Amino acid sequence: MSAAALLDSYHDARIEQCRPDQHHRLVDHLRRAADSSDYVGMLRDSRRVATQVRRSSDTQSLAADLSDLARENCVASLLAIESLAEVRHSDADHHLIDFLSHSDHVVRRHAAWRLGRRLPTRRAYRPLLDVLMAGGIDTMHAHRTLRSWSASDTEAIVGVVLTRLDVEDAPAARTRLIDLLGMVASPGAREVLLRVAVDIDECSSARVAAIGALGERNGDRVGTTLRHLARVEADLGVHAALALEAFETRNIPVVQGRRGDGLRIAQLVLAGGLDGQLSRGGRGETGGVASLLVSLGEALVRRADVDHVLTIGRGTVGDALTAPLSSTENPLSYATIAFGDEVRNASTPDEVWEHLPAIERGVRRALRLAGPIDVLHLRMADAGTLAGTEVAREANIPLCFSVAPDPHNVVQSLQVRGELNRNSFVRLDDGSHIWFRARLVERVAREADRLALFPRSEPLQFLDDLGVDTDASDRRASVVAEGIDLTLLDRASARCSSAHPAGVRASDVLDELGARIPAARRGLPLVLSVGRMHPVKGMDRLVSAWASDPTLHESSNLVIVGGDLEDPSTSERSVLDAIERAVPRDDSRRAGLVLLGGRPRADVARLQVMAVRGHPGLWAPGGVYVDGALKEEFGLAVIEALAAGLVVVAPSTGGPSTYVDDGDTGVLVQPNADLATAIRAAFDLVGRPGRMRRARHMVEDRYSIDTMAARLVELYCPIPASL
Repeated sequence: MSAAALLDSYHDARIEQCRPDQHHRLVDHLRRAADSSDYVGMLRDSRRVATQVRRSSDTQSLAADLSDLARENCVASLLAIESLAEVRHSDADHHLIDFLSHSDHVVRRHAAWRLGRRLPTRRAYRPLLDVLMAGGIDTMHAHRTLRSWSASDTEAIVGVVLTRLDVEDAPAARTRLIDLLGMVASPGAREVLLRVAVDIDECSSARVAAIGALGERNGDRVGTTLRHLARVEADLGVHAALALEAFETRNIPVVQGRRGDGLRIAQLVLAGGLDGQLSRGGRGETGGVASLLVSLGEALVRRADVDHVLTIGRGTVGDALTAPLSSTENPLSYATIAFGDEVRNASTPDEVWEHLPAIERGVRRALRLAGPIDVLHLRMADAGTLAGTEVAREANIPLCFSVAPDPHNVVQSLQVRGELNRNSFVRLDDGSHIWFRARLVERVAREADRLALFPRSEPLQFLDDLGVDTDASDRRASVVAEGIDLTLLDRASARCSSAHPAGVRASDVLDELGARIPAARRGLPLVLSVGRMHPVKGMDRLVSAWASDPTLHESSNLVIVGGDLEDPSTSERSVLDAIERAVPRDDSRRAGLVLLGGRPRADVARLQVMAVRGHPGLWAPGGVYVDGALKEEFGLAVIEALAAGLVVVAPSTGGPSTYVDDGDTGVLVQPNADLATAIRAAFDLVGRPGRMRRARHMVEDRYSIDTMAARLVELYCPIPASL
């Protein structure tokens, strides 16, 4: 048994020794966890203590002690509230409701979330509506709790929402209240939705929310109203047409009998530009997973045992109306979910959470219109996965989940670097929602019918860490390595090889890169990095490392592919600002930095190929590829770079350690190690004999997209009843 496993066993034993009737020991254990610097362990211990709390007998005293603990500091409050929600005494409700008015909004949001595990408490309705007004994930937590409670206290919740509507004038606030009414099964709520949908004096965002919700209601008046709006309303007419389609098809079962013998597969990621070219690659949230799903869909439908693959992504309401969801002629289709409005942005992961009602409706519509679905595959700890899980459960669609240690790896990497303390953990949770997303991964992993595990030395160990019963999941869990489309690189290589005098065929992206390199810096090799311009991807960390090392800056040019440079999202803007601070525009070192923005996947393949070969007169052969993230769950772009022939620099935490041969095909970087030193070491490996051949063969043998498709089909297939 490993040292880590022994330590886990020790902690498990310590918690088990705390008998439920000895609640002081449970509270003391949480206090010690809150004071420790092991934040991954803290998440694990909090879940296990909460399980013990459910069996406690001295519940009133336990509720009081947990409430006292929650007032010691913010981290202690997160642990205490999680256990307080499991206490079987009404005093726990009162304590949790008190935390809805806490001075720290992280605590307020946590209490709103955990109250969803309790029975309805009317004293909580008004403070929950206050949290609902906050926006982002706060809105989502309050919404889900009130929505859950509305099943048993419908009219009271409708009443308090209507009272709040009478006094709220702000469009965003009114829209959030209408969103909530849209999910409450009540004739009174339906009447409000009908009135708001046609009210020309109402803000357009609230009308859009009402129209979308009406698409899932019954009644002749609903259909008449939507048809009228679709005909006469200019801007809202498209939303009404989409809702009318949902209304007219709402009685079609999501799951039907099969049309053929092959599998019908749906896969979901909240990214835009999910087309065959991945036209928005690297922009916003369209990153490696989006690229993977496009290639995987193509690989799956090449198989005789697959009838249809539906890939669900994000787009405009017009896209949602026009995209064909299923046809006998085309076994590969794309569906679009539209969300976001003029007063509530949805450009960052945090903003997306509050649009959960629209995302659920979009997923439900896509699955219904695509016909029978044998399995829905989810991959991210995000709002799309939460929505997909809810829809799949209500429709009895089997669920496959790719279990990745995210956000756990983020916490662990920062912990190793010494960058986490009590305050920084709270800030991290505030921005990245570590606690909720960790619990979301646990929940989906427990509920999924199939689990796709990432290649690791002990892949089942992470399931144990999540509290998933590995004995019960042996038949449904399988290690599935992600893959890349090698034909894309081969086509790029062929396009870049021709009888052209310069040895390179014309290419817009290559020409643009060449034009961006100043004459004085031509003839240097490239340091290339590709990915979303998101803080977790470490683009700013890479720029800082390159610029601060004179040897690197003087001997190479840095090329970053990713981000929407013309209209950056909030996350992209934060990274661009960090790059600006590291290398201001008037800094002489800026001449060696080229930001190309997001590019289609064919352009990325050409850049990778030509970073290896060089471009006569513009840049030298022998470039290297750098993944500047502190952790990487798998690293598809790193795999692509290896297959293209680039030496890679990648984080040691996560997937790259399973395929990068440190010191041969690349350099693995510890979270607290110097990135610039690793990049210089990578250049030393460029001329290593046989390196490119070994890397390419490794990718062909283990990480082709067709190999991945074969493993997934094997996992997707129903388990024989005899087992």
